[in-house]
Amino acid sequence: MAAKFFRPSRLISVALVIAAGAWILSGVYEPNAGEESQPSAAEASAEPQIPIQKVGVTTATPEEHSRTIILSCVTEADHRASAVARGAGVVIDLRVSRGRQIRAGEVMALLSDEGRASAVGQAQALLDQRIAEYNANKRLIDRGSAPQNDLPALESAVAAARAALAAAQAEADRSSVKAPIDGVVDAVPIQLGQAVQVGTDIAVVVDPDPMLAVGQVSEARRGSLEKGQAAEVRFIDGSKVAATVRFVGLSADKATRTYPVEAEMANADAAIGDGVTCEMAVRLAPIEATAVSRSALVFSDDGRLGVRVADADNKAKFMPVDLVDDGREVVWVTGLTGATQVIVVGQDFVTDGDQVEAVSATEAGVMMPAEPPA
Repeated sequence: MAAKFFRPSRLISVALVIAAGAWILSGVYEPNAGEESQPSAAEASAEPQIPIQKVGVTTATPEEHSRTIILSCVTEADHRASAVARGAGVVIDLRVSRGRQIRAGEVMALLSDEGRASAVGQAQALLDQRIAEYNANKRLIDRGSAPQNDLPALESAVAAARAALAAAQAEADRSSVKAPIDGVVDAVPIQLGQAVQVGTDIAVVVDPDPMLAVGQVSEARRGSLEKGQAAEVRFIDGSKVAATVRFVGLSADKATRTYPVEAEMANADAAIGDGVTCEMAVRLAPIEATAVSRSALVFSDDGRLGVRVADADNKAKFMPVDLVDDGREVVWVTGLTGATQVIVVGQDFVTDGDQVEAVSATEAGVMMPAEPPA
């Protein structure tokens, strides 16, 4: 019986059970068991550390800035008039051609008579008759041979004859077409021998001096312009001409909500043509403003325009600004006082009160744009 109990297979089984029990009990009673997996009370109560955001900044300082309003314009002659036929007839003499200088009142064309001279002669004869009748009857009235009350009728007849003669002469004068203003003949839409009616254009005369630059200004900038301001008009060939603002409109265009602006230029040599595309630059009074990169502009949660800055405690802060001049890469704003560290890199990833590490924008590898001179 004992020999069966102490068989090798049974002894090995008992040894394995004892070893397994000892291994399990060693985990329960080991003094430092589980310390590495359980955090300490101090570690559990500590708040998680928020990493400090690195931002690129540039120093912006207010300075005196000369603002300029630039408007797209087109030139327009200040004086332009059409010479029209005041009577019907055939053009029997055409004395002008395009490009010719002409003076006001100079005859440009003659129309056929159409019986106008005969009407003048008839009216003159009637006037002579009425005057003779008046003189003869006046002598009789003066001698008492005719009643005194005949005199008003005689005077009325003479006045009517004079009026008829004046009307006939005015009609005869319509046979000639005269220049309405001094200038250059710009167009002659009729030909010699052409029949014309009353109101037909005979020629167009343009006075090139002065020439106007006509443009439109927005509602926001209209208040900055006023009559008498100096302006500069620039043309596509690079030439520039001094001008003076002479008109700023009071009524806006209903479609574009812009106001007309006119600047006057001297053009005695007619070097500036009518209808030329140009650009008007009006310099305004200097104002203290700060230049910042256009990309630095952000909007607050309530929709205000501004920039984010790094304050003395290296905390991000939103500063509202007003835009006073808009360039291609640099804008000029008011609202910043003194030297300010404006965040130009990373401004979209921080909010008010965030701790930041401010480094120079150039150190951060960002090249700041430079505004070209106006």
